[in-house]
Amino acid sequence: MANICNLHDASTTEGEILRRHTSFRIGGPAQYFCRPSGIVEFIDAVRRCRRGGIPLRVLGRGTNLLVSDSGVPHAVIATRQVHGITANGATISACCGDSLPRVVSFAAQRGLSGLEPLAGIPGSIGGAIRMNAGTRNGCIDRIVQSVTVLTPEDEIAHLGAEQLGFGYRSSALNGLIVLSAGLKLEQSDPERVMNLTREHRAQKAASQPLDENSAGCVFKNPIGGPAGQILDRLGMKGAAEGDAIISTRHANFILNRANAAAADVLALIARARKAALDALGICLELEIEVW
Repeated sequence: MANICNLHDASTTEGEILRRHTSFRIGGPAQYFCRPSGIVEFIDAVRRCRRGGIPLRVLGRGTNLLVSDSGVPHAVIATRQVHGITANGATISACCGDSLPRVVSFAAQRGLSGLEPLAGIPGSIGGAIRMNAGTRNGCIDRIVQSVTVLTPEDEIAHLGAEQLGFGYRSSALNGLIVLSAGLKLEQSDPERVMNLTREHRAQKAASQPLDENSAGCVFKNPIGGPAGQILDRLGMKGAAEGDAIISTRHANFILNRANAAAADVLALIARARKAALDALGICLELEIEVW
């Protein structure tokens, strides 16, 4: 089975340590780690794994992810090199592995408006669409025109925005692998778009520990209000397990101070959930993905 994932234009290794590929800097080894160098090789890697009966996971920029200390018994296929941004009028096309910050900058430089609220959000286009990434100022679903996906039957399909089932930090893309997307923007004044992009990025940097090792917001915001504010009121800021700590700047962030283990983070998650449930009857739902 070790050779099933081997690709003619990609590097495949065994036992790659995943903490090297996540913003949390946490995670054990992947059984196989595939680095396709483009969209054709990416699709080929997925198909080879499926035909070989090897479970697989797709890894974008690793920014919304907590990986087990023991790793994953799967093939992990990285999309970092599956990139290519183009513009046709006010529509931008981007591949699943393109970084969201780069797409935001690409649009701003061309005076294309619509992505400004996403400034400062890390991750890949594929991941952003899958989870409907956004802020209180807007989510990516507002500008998604179409998405090209690989189905579980290994067929390439083109879906319109109305078929994607977008919700709060969710979509109907489970089981479908995002290959690329078309984003419908509006032509505007480049200077205005650049200024708005900088403002949104600065707002995010002012309230969140963006320069720390984390996976972004841990919990979705419940009906009772922003998860960070709820945990702040419950005195959870500064709570720690091992080298994992709830940020004193924003209580919906868990930080890896040095050598935190996934078990440390999961223990903090459990403590935060218990505190919210016991005190307020609120069930906090994870926003991050756990492998």
